Amino acid sequence: MDPALLGGVVAALVVAGGTAGAFGWGRSRRRTRDREAAAALERLEQEAGTALVRTDERVRLAGDELDFAVAELGEAEAAGLSAAVREARERLREAFHLHQLLHDHVPDTDEQRRDWFARIVALCRAADEAVAEQVRAVAARRADVRRAPSAVEHVRRELERVRGDVAKARATLGRLAERYTDEALLPVADNPTQAERLLEFAGRSADLATARLGEQRVAEADGAARAAADTVRRADGLLRAVEEFEVEALRAESALGAMIAESRAELATARALPAHQRAGAVDAAVAALEEALADLPRPGERADPVASLTRVRRANTALDDAVADQLERVQRERHARAQLGPALDDAERQIATARSVVDDYRAPVGPDARTRLAEAEGELARARGEQDPERALATARRAATLAAEAATTARRDIARAGQRYPGGTWGDPRGPRGGGSGALGAVLGGMVLGGILEDLGDIGDMFG
Repeated sequence: MDPALLGGVVAALVVAGGTAGAFGWGRSRRRTRDREAAAALERLEQEAGTALVRTDERVRLAGDELDFAVAELGEAEAAGLSAAVREARERLREAFHLHQLLHDHVPDTDEQRRDWFARIVALCRAADEAVAEQVRAVAARRADVRRAPSAVEHVRRELERVRGDVAKARATLGRLAERYTDEALLPVADNPTQAERLLEFAGRSADLATARLGEQRVAEADGAARAAADTVRRADGLLRAVEEFEVEALRAESALGAMIAESRAELATARALPAHQRAGAVDAAVAALEEALADLPRPGERADPVASLTRVRRANTALDDAVADQLERVQRERHARAQLGPALDDAERQIATARSVVDDYRAPVGPDARTRLAEAEGELARARGEQDPERALATARRAATLAAEAATTARRDIARAGQRYPGGTWGDPRGPRGGGSGALGAVLGGMVLGGILEDLGDIGDMFG
């Protein structure tokens, strides 16, 4: 056989074999994917079925719990569980409807089956969560109600205990009134009377709870017992506040003693300042603190330690701030004095430079540069006469800045004039250079800009 023909046949066979192999491999991959998708769909179907059964049972049990709750607690107490059961049953109805669609005679696509199975799982999960939360809440409430008889007994014991503390609180107030002013005792002076009123209400609530227990109205008995317990706690807090007042007052007295010692040290520091540094805020703060200390009660007098501590602390803080501000100002002034000499020297140098530029070139320098130079000279004079070192420093720096701006503006004016009179060399700070024509151009430029030629009459024709 012709070798060329043989080669063609072999190539064709290879291509055909490769095509067949690729086709077979692709078909195998599709079969694998189909099997995996079918397995996943089967698992989802099993999950949906399990969820339906579990949720249906939980909702049924929640319905039973609802019946017990209504009987024991009343419809109002069971309203949350009732709404949750109603919502869960609606979701279950939708889930069962989808399950029925999945098993009727109408064929469904795999995509529909996946969506509906997933929806069933989601509906069941939502129904489970809704009823589970409310069932727990109702169970806790029923447990409270079952404890109502013991709760009523406990609140009665607490009621009697707190009633016994009223007289003790009144005795404590009487003792405190010998040491502290009426204003100091004002926060707790009426506490025993208020506590008695609260305890009276608590007693009526406890009686109502006992009556409802006898009528087998346990939920109402529990509510009344709760109200009584809360009221007894409030009364107890009022009476304890009377006892705690004495402790707080003693703490305030101790803090006041320390504050007095600190204030005297602060006064000594403030008085040690030079008179010119004390003038103003420091003297005013010293007077206020001295007045606060002078107004403190003498030994044996009734006191208001909390108010006294507050006043002395406030005056002490004000003096601290005033002294600190003054010391900071002294430090700033010391720093300013150290910088003032160099700042004045710098301003003088800047002004001398600007004055040199203006005086050397005169006519080309416009009014802006001259105005800034005049301002700089005025600021320097003010800086030399200023007594406040901080203001003097700021003024000297402003003078240097104005002088530098004057020199820059003057040089800009000279440069522009040099462009209009190319024969001149005004922009060169070293002065005129070159031959007589250059010097003549500079002179002419200055004379023209200064308006001199107009005053010389026909002499201007000499330069025509």
